[in-house]
Amino acid sequence: MKKISIIIPVYNTAQYINRCVLSLVRQSIGVDALELIMINDASTDGSREYLFAWEKEFPESICVIDLEENVKQGAARNLALRYATGEYIAYLDSDDWLVPQALELLYDKAAETGAEIVAFLSKDISIEEQEQKGEGIILEADIESGMEDVCLDIRDITDRIVLFFSGISQRGCWDKLYKRDFVLKHDLKYTEGIFDEESLFTIPALMHVKRYYLMNRYLHRYSDNPMGTCSNLSQKQEHIHDNEITWMQVYDVFRREGMLKREPELAEALFVHNYFNRSLMNNDACGLIYDPDGIRHLQRTVKRLFPHYRDNPILINMRSWPYMEELLDMKTDEGNIREFYGKLREWESMVGNEV
Repeated sequence: MKKISIIIPVYNTAQYINRCVLSLVRQSIGVDALELIMINDASTDGSREYLFAWEKEFPESICVIDLEENVKQGAARNLALRYATGEYIAYLDSDDWLVPQALELLYDKAAETGAEIVAFLSKDISIEEQEQKGEGIILEADIESGMEDVCLDIRDITDRIVLFFSGISQRGCWDKLYKRDFVLKHDLKYTEGIFDEESLFTIPALMHVKRYYLMNRYLHRYSDNPMGTCSNLSQKQEHIHDNEITWMQVYDVFRREGMLKREPELAEALFVHNYFNRSLMNNDACGLIYDPDGIRHLQRTVKRLFPHYRDNPILINMRSWPYMEELLDMKTDEGNIREFYGKLREWESMVGNEV
């Protein structure tokens, strides 16, 4: 059995994919310990040829899944999971990379602690810095943050609230190592056919995890790519509802798996904050603005599913609660849409670790 399976969806990242794969085959853990599952999501820019060249060079460690139609990251990751055989699973975007010792550090810590999830830190790297340093940038190993690691055993609701709201966890999937048996046991999947797909996987994972370890080291490098999803979304108004779609599916998981009854206040706080907050704020950051009808739909959905949200102690104790409460009640039309978004941006400045 391989130690770690790394799942990498690839769509038109020919200028970055070699750097990504090179950072993996040079890992200190050794390429023989790794299973790289790379999904060519119907790329049109030459990415496919690069992937098959890597598979030819490392046939025992690299598997390429070649798709004729673009299915987006969620479906690509779900498909790749069927092929994964490693003891642990990691996800990586094809324009990002890992520092040379990342996977060895993560695997050793997971084996030592028995944590189902081991999280780590990421550094944003500008395009200018990437161009200046070239491929040699993957050899840089500046990982120290000056912060102690955190190991959290989740025994009760108080521990899980700490997990979600203390800043030690984020909703992204690519800054974590997961025990594969844990992923399969809880049937963790991504939303398919949209761009904002990760919460359906990560939120239930964090609701189920019993031992969570945060390695406070910068093991991941995030490419500040101007052609990334957010930049592309700014031209695609049809994707404005993607976060809503994902969080309605998260709600269905909460309901189906009994989380609404077992941990009702936490499930409610997560939904209200992320369904309403992320739908508005993340779209705003990408240049996508809800019209008044869209805002009213968000407000109605929150009040229909959680009519007593005003009594939720987790929400009430958020620093941003006064903004959330006001925006959920604000009657919005074309005349005051600017006022609504002004208040929203004040809220955004308050959110901090409340994710």
